[in-house]
Amino acid sequence: MKILTYRELKQKGDLLHLMEQAFGWPFDPPEFEKAVKIDPRLRDGCIGFCALEGGKAVGYVGVMDLATRTVEGAVEKVGGIYGVATLPAQTRKGICTALMKRSHEYFLEKGYRFSFLTTSPTLVAYSLYRKLGYYDVTSFPGVYKLKEKTKKMKPPKTEKAGKLDFDKMLKIYYEYVKGKTGFVVRDREYMKMLTKVYEIATKEFITTDKGYLIFKKDKKLIRIRELIASSKQEMDKLIGLAEEKAQDVVYGRAVLDPILQKAYKSRDFTVLEAGHGVLMVKELTADASFKNAYGNRFYMSSLDHF
Repeated sequence: MKILTYRELKQKGDLLHLMEQAFGWPFDPPEFEKAVKIDPRLRDGCIGFCALEGGKAVGYVGVMDLATRTVEGAVEKVGGIYGVATLPAQTRKGICTALMKRSHEYFLEKGYRFSFLTTSPTLVAYSLYRKLGYYDVTSFPGVYKLKEKTKKMKPPKTEKAGKLDFDKMLKIYYEYVKGKTGFVVRDREYMKMLTKVYEIATKEFITTDKGYLIFKKDKKLIRIRELIASSKQEMDKLIGLAEEKAQDVVYGRAVLDPILQKAYKSRDFTVLEAGHGVLMVKELTADASFKNAYGNRFYMSSLDHF
């Protein structure tokens, strides 16, 4: 077996079959290359490691460079694992283990103390991650509400989505995450990346004086990607705006803020305390301690999911 970085891989189209078999979606090299150029998490790294057998791609593990905030308020770069895939016919041959170990070596070469990944305990790979030294940091509580069918009425006036003011949004965001640790490091470049990589349209951003809402409309479903506000009252207002836009269901994931959870509950949302997904961490060095680095104030939203 030969292991190459994504950048060294000459036939990147070989990943199409691998990703389709593993995740059920086709890999589009040109579109992925565009995303790499604007995504600060991928742009300056090797992007991932690919296992080859007979010149064909049989496994892949993606790597990201992520910025976190520690309890001291310092910015610390860490590794992120994504897109772990092995061809079904090539499982149980140690391919994924070899790729993960190479990824950990890569992170150590960059001086990173931690490697993070998001997954689900229901997946087969979860037990492998545990064997490799990963453990759960937090689950991702989800919220949802089924809208009652009522007679059609003229919808109430809502905040209109105008030109995106990233500076205003970042000001609101940084006030909101003050005192929190984890994936709370952002800038204008990161916000702009969200609109392209995650394909979030301008009309799917709503900003008020004290908060903002980022959502995705999928037919009759509204997915809340991120809701940030300075008070429970403002949270309630923004949740109401999301409800106005949904026909059947409003859904949100990775709702870690207890105040935001209370806001959802006050509007008759169901809050799933133990979400389907989890964030896992591996301490790469002997002196690394997640607890010492991040304490009990670790935070991320669904937009930080990778």
